[in-house]
Amino acid sequence: MAHSSLFEEFLAAVNAPLRFTRDEMDELPGVGALHLLEGEERVEAEDILIARLPRNDGRVANALADVGCVRAIPALIEATGEAASPTMRVFSARALLRLRNLSGRAALVSMLRNPTDSADERAGAARLLAEFPDPDKELLLEVASTDPDSGVRSSAVTAVLTVWGLNGETTMWGEVLLSIGGRLLSSLPSVRQEALTELRGILARIDAGETAEDLGLTWHADRKTEPLYSFVESLEGDEPDFPIAGLRDLTGRDRTLVENLVLLRLDKDRRAVRAAGALGVHRAIEPLRELLDKTEGHAHTEIEAVLENLTH
Repeated sequence: MAHSSLFEEFLAAVNAPLRFTRDEMDELPGVGALHLLEGEERVEAEDILIARLPRNDGRVANALADVGCVRAIPALIEATGEAASPTMRVFSARALLRLRNLSGRAALVSMLRNPTDSADERAGAARLLAEFPDPDKELLLEVASTDPDSGVRSSAVTAVLTVWGLNGETTMWGEVLLSIGGRLLSSLPSVRQEALTELRGILARIDAGETAEDLGLTWHADRKTEPLYSFVESLEGDEPDFPIAGLRDLTGRDRTLVENLVLLRLDKDRRAVRAAGALGVHRAIEPLRELLDKTEGHAHTEIEAVLENLTH
């Protein structure tokens, strides 16, 4: 049968070559014509998209979800299988969720348990899993602390905070959760484990009915006051050592913040190693022992000296 100009517009959009621009990576250009199609043409257009799902084009899954095509659910479920690319599995799981079908959850869990998949796709899987009504909380916590890629761990932390309703700006960017998230990016297992233990304690108390305010999660340090200001400013600078004058006198949350900042930099900044020794950060002992096994030469000698100072 003859097709309308709207159908021809839709067909041209579907057949257009992919251009790697931000707007076209997630959506077929001009596919908005699909929304205006009716009757047999609408069914035919949807069938064309369903048939294209095996081509691993995630934009097709998005388009089917956009128009609420529940007829596509069986094909989308198939597109979350192992035969599909990791990218397509995430796109299809998201499309299914938008169609109020939870079948894609299993694919996301599988990806997060398989660190050989692309880090970008695992990160997307973690974020998407948080949107499901019954996410695997324990898996997200495990990924947040053990995934080999720091970007995936970061996405899992965001997912965890979302699941527990702690992703508001004042809470998520408060010093406590910001520090936990930062330490979970460390390459040192002991730093990540300490942060995970702290996070689990917070989540348990949230589950027991305490609020973010009760737990001090909305606290922000006054980073413009000395000596905290000079210390924080030096973290991304090129000074030979962190300025630690006055830091020993800090107490409470301010002292904890300084120690946390030192800990999350131990694996990438030798100034943090020296600061741990000078400030008497005993929480750094186990991470420094881990570092000792990875270093040699002057760095090894320096860590040994700091450990001697902290353990005697």
